[in-house]
Amino acid sequence: MRAFDLLRLAGLVLWWVTTSSLARAQQPTLAGRWNAGAMRADWAVGQWGGACGPAPSGTGAPGGIVTVTQQGSELVMSGAGRTFSTAECWEQFPGLVRTSHASGARNWHSACRTGAGDPRQASLVTSISATDTQITFDETGQYQFVINGQNCTASVRRARVMLLQQREGESPAPAIPADSAAAAALAPSADPGAKAARSCVAPGPPERLEVRPSRKLIRAGESFQFRALVLDAAGCATGATPTFHLLTPDSTLTLTSRGLITVPDNAPESTVELQASLGERSVRVEVEIASAARYDALLAQDGLNAAGESNDAAVARIATSSIGSGKATAPDDSGRRRALFVAVVGGVAMVLGLLGFVLVQRSRVAEPSPEPEPRRARLPPALTPHQPPPLGMICPTCREEYPSDVEFCRNDGNRLLPAQSANDTTGPSGGVCPVCGQGFDPGVNHCPKHGEELVPVAASSALHRESAAQIRKICPVCGKYFPGESQFCGGCGASLVQVN
Repeated sequence: MRAFDLLRLAGLVLWWVTTSSLARAQQPTLAGRWNAGAMRADWAVGQWGGACGPAPSGTGAPGGIVTVTQQGSELVMSGAGRTFSTAECWEQFPGLVRTSHASGARNWHSACRTGAGDPRQASLVTSISATDTQITFDETGQYQFVINGQNCTASVRRARVMLLQQREGESPAPAIPADSAAAAALAPSADPGAKAARSCVAPGPPERLEVRPSRKLIRAGESFQFRALVLDAAGCATGATPTFHLLTPDSTLTLTSRGLITVPDNAPESTVELQASLGERSVRVEVEIASAARYDALLAQDGLNAAGESNDAAVARIATSSIGSGKATAPDDSGRRRALFVAVVGGVAMVLGLLGFVLVQRSRVAEPSPEPEPRRARLPPALTPHQPPPLGMICPTCREEYPSDVEFCRNDGNRLLPAQSANDTTGPSGGVCPVCGQGFDPGVNHCPKHGEELVPVAASSALHRESAAQIRKICPVCGKYFPGESQFCGGCGASLVQVN
């Protein structure tokens, strides 16, 4: 057997060992039977004249048993009202078309809207997230019609929680009323206006501070309660409460420490900045005070919903050590398991590498020197046939080129695409999540895992360029080493870890 074939065999053995270990560590399937609570629909009606007819109201769908199947990266849910896929919006309003979609291992995000020329303007954002035992559905919609010269505006939030009853191939889980979990997860808390907290038995340390909305348009003489939530790594509410402060000096607006603002009747038009703080971390939100005469015009031009709120949240990552919490938590041995896995894979790779080196050296000694080939006449350069080099692969996020045998971008982990031409690097670039560093294709605006708005590649790479030169990283799956500026493995797309 030739040395080259032995090396290929060694590589296949290493690939098998790596993929087998990775498969054992994968998350369990979401396919099976789930207990779905009734879908809750909360409507907020803005302008609604007599020509608009009855104001919208009502619930979304009844509860019941739902059968979940997996089709590629998407879920299909049958039962409790209808069959629904994570690749679509729940609302089936006439003329709605899906405009964007993003999917991850346990997160899905779809946006739908009517055409620009449709007099019935509607836009929807559908988000679905899942853990091993719970699937959470959340959809927001805005509607704006003009009937006989009268504006008809309304917004809705639909929400539902499904709890695992029996995973495919496993015994049934203990029955838990889905409506009780949905009420705990979606109903307003005792604190006025605070965002609903997910039901978790033992939440972990605070990791994410979220305040909604990030921008609010308000009239003089009105009050508003900002909604603040502190979550752990699994998305469970921790119970921690941030403190609000007024940043804009000499403002007539009054603010409580829990985020309730009150604008006097004689307040002038202005923009006021607030800050919500938890430990050493804080986020800023903006309040724009408008007169009654200019409120509708500002609402239309600023891209806010019918309630005068932005659809996004102000978010900050929290360093747990800065909170000063003395709560005891169960030890997390995932780091030890990962280090053990990397050590095993690295040891196997080293043994196979040494074996290949020995075989190559033996083959060089055993193989006789080849007979020199007869000298052939060399064609002039003009007569040598020209073969164009292969185009290779290109990252749709940062537009960096790679050889044809690389599948994932080292910088942002996005899957590479075949380059269409030698000038393919001039196409549009995608964005990068500022939290996890994952890259996405052009047209995707938010990270499906963290909900963060994507930033340009140049802005993301500048955050870690200075310290990257002194760091080496390794792929925990295949054991390959990479320079510090790389974030993802070019061979399998896994996130790299720093070598101590």
